[in-house]
Amino acid sequence: MQQMLDAHSIPVRLVAQGAAIHFGCDSPIAVQVRPQDQWTALLLLSPIEENL
Repeated sequence: MQQMLDAHSIPVRLVAQGAAIHFGCDSPIAVQVRPQDQWTALLLLSPIEENL
């Protein structure tokens, strides 16, 4: 996600959401973008809709 947003010149900040429950597990991460880039980021990261 970070690389895709970086490729579109959208600054990204990754924020840890807490400690891992088990040793060796990754902690959950949230992606933050500036408010003015929020809709663009959501569109870039959303799944492609298919016309049926």
